[in-house]
Amino acid sequence: MAAMTWTLDGMAEHESVIKGSTFLARAAPVPDETAALAFFNEVAVPDATHNCWAFRTGQRYRTSDDGEPSGTAGRPILSAIEGQDFDNVMIVVTRWFGGVKLG
Repeated sequence: MAAMTWTLDGMAEHESVIKGSTFLARAAPVPDETAALAFFNEVAVPDATHNCWAFRTGQRYRTSDDGEPSGTAGRPILSAIEGQDFDNVMIVVTRWFGGVKLG
């Protein structure tokens, strides 16, 4: 029996404030890399401190830390996608720095 994978039926978002920084996570179903990057271009906030992202579509995936320390943003986002058995999903986490380093 094949492993079950999940996707989203529409866009979802969640906002959190952690140590003064505001994080806005937005996720959407995407059929391919072109759609994933189009979603990024649609929701990225140019004046935010960071717009980190990851997507997975089948065996294809990419991540970006967007200036955060290498491996600390995009890869954990991808791990969350994979950990929930999601496919055909793009997640963009936008951060507005609040003055306290988290790491």
